[in-house]
Amino acid sequence: MHGPIKRSLFTQSVVDLVRQIQDSSPLKNSLFEQAKAYFDNADKEQANLEYLRGEVDLKLNANAKRKPKKDSPQAKALKQAELALKREISRQEDERLNRLHNFNRVCEQIVLLCEGETWESTQTSSAKVLGTLQLLFTGEGQRVIQEGQVLKPAYKSVISLRLLDKLLNDNDIKHDYINSRYQLDARYAEKANSLTSFQKEVAMPVVMACLLQDIGLLHSDAQTLLKGEKGDLDEYRVLDKEDRLELLKQNHINTMAYLTQGLGADNYRGNSREERTEFNASETARIKFIVALLKGALQPKLGIGNLIRVPQIYASFIFSTKKSYDFFSLPKAGLLINKTAERGGVSVVAANALLSIIGHFPQGFGITYIPKNNKNQDLDRYEYAIVIGLNPVDPFVPTCRRVTRNLTFIANGPSLRIETANNLYFQTAKRKLEHMSPERLAEILSKLSSNFEERMELELIPSYWNPYSYFSYEKLQNLWKLS
Repeated sequence: MHGPIKRSLFTQSVVDLVRQIQDSSPLKNSLFEQAKAYFDNADKEQANLEYLRGEVDLKLNANAKRKPKKDSPQAKALKQAELALKREISRQEDERLNRLHNFNRVCEQIVLLCEGETWESTQTSSAKVLGTLQLLFTGEGQRVIQEGQVLKPAYKSVISLRLLDKLLNDNDIKHDYINSRYQLDARYAEKANSLTSFQKEVAMPVVMACLLQDIGLLHSDAQTLLKGEKGDLDEYRVLDKEDRLELLKQNHINTMAYLTQGLGADNYRGNSREERTEFNASETARIKFIVALLKGALQPKLGIGNLIRVPQIYASFIFSTKKSYDFFSLPKAGLLINKTAERGGVSVVAANALLSIIGHFPQGFGITYIPKNNKNQDLDRYEYAIVIGLNPVDPFVPTCRRVTRNLTFIANGPSLRIETANNLYFQTAKRKLEHMSPERLAEILSKLSSNFEERMELELIPSYWNPYSYFSYEKLQNLWKLS
């Protein structure tokens, strides 16, 4: 009907990115798998180092009483102990650097995927990534919670970058590390697949902080709190206050340990003393900035932590851990952010900035609306569209791509802004169709819904639609192509 059901190159690149962050693979090389392996082995590896250091000390003390000959058994034993310690330190250092470089590589991919060479192209690219992540989410089935949890880290990372730009453009960020590295005319790269200094020193650390934010939950102590001693509890259940506070504490402690010890600073490669000093200072400042973001996210009302905390709250609503996922609630995510700000949980400025970026309808959301004829008169039917744009003029009026015409699915439909008066998410628009017979409404629904089960779940005048099946066709995935 619409060609093969498969992924376009861009959609596949988003899927690959998600898998690099969190996956279950034989190689165990995703960021989350590497973090879990670190947590599982950290105590054992530390104990191994202490044992080897102890062996060296024992042999040094034995040799101190009587200086052994160069080729004596005692001297050879000391040399072997020192070599074993050196090899173990080198092995653990290689593993740390491998984790760090892998993390940096994924952060770089996120920045390159969602940022272009101008502000305008960056908005389009970011909307494309956010929309694709939303459209990859089925929103139904046995694994809906796990599916959303896998998509969430990349999603909130992109939102954090756009929030960063918005706050900078509005002069609402007062942070020495960021402001000293920000120049408007050098914000974006001049050519594709390259990064500016700002992207390397600010954007990538912001993404890293987003990806690290919940990584401490992979530690066995946190997992025990979530799943119980026997692992038989629902990890997505509502925790009581005491357990919730302990979990937050465990997550923060373990996340900080992973950042500073499991990842740490990169090593300088070269022979220049001046460059080495500059490189090490830059790495120290970078880590200090990420620590400030993570700590600030715990009390973000006025601080830099809003950059990652506000997107975290928003993304957690969009990819909810509730078992009964409800697409109808998605446009309420912005209201949740505003209420959180009113209670002092996050900055009002950051909350308003997020709403101005995304609007009330998230990218990839399925809109049902009443079309108009050439005389600007409402027609007696509804059609489908998908939200594709960021920065709406009115947060209640999303920029969409039309995906049906005359009750038939199409590719390459025009973009349009759907006013509240014709958006069936709102009751005022629904009332315009209430005069139609149930038979006619059922006929429209049958043409726009792919199967009987889907039709059974929808209202005769549906408030929204789930575009997941539509987006599964490769031909229909380029929603962001200029029309």
